Amino acid sequence: MRFRAILTLVTLFILTIFVACLCVAISSDALASQPHSNLFKSKEASEHGSVSGKISAIGDASFSVDVKKSQGLVTLQFLIDDTTKVEGRLEVGSTATVDYRTDDGNNIALHVVVQPTNSIL
Repeated sequence: MRFRAILTLVTLFILTIFVACLCVAISSDALASQPHSNLFKSKEASEHGSVSGKISAIGDASFSVDVKKSQGLVTLQFLIDDTTKVEGRLEVGSTATVDYRTDDGNNIALHVVVQPTNSIL
């Protein structure tokens, strides 16, 4: 009788450990299969910025701005989408201030203010 009680307790103990391990395995698998949440989002996905410089190129849905950095010029390319607000006319050589966000490594222009070039006629 004593042997049967010990065997029953040992079996329950092993079964409890098995169920606990199974629960941990299922929950960790569920976490691993989920896309990374806000804790693991890259900084680029939500980065916002603002730059000013001269427009160096204009494409169908993009434009480039030469921006002065500490040791020289850096050319940044910006994409234009349906939500981009442009004040003024994009022209090569004009000075522009661009508010943008970075999404998947692309700079997407949110608001562009273009100062006209000073041309004498």
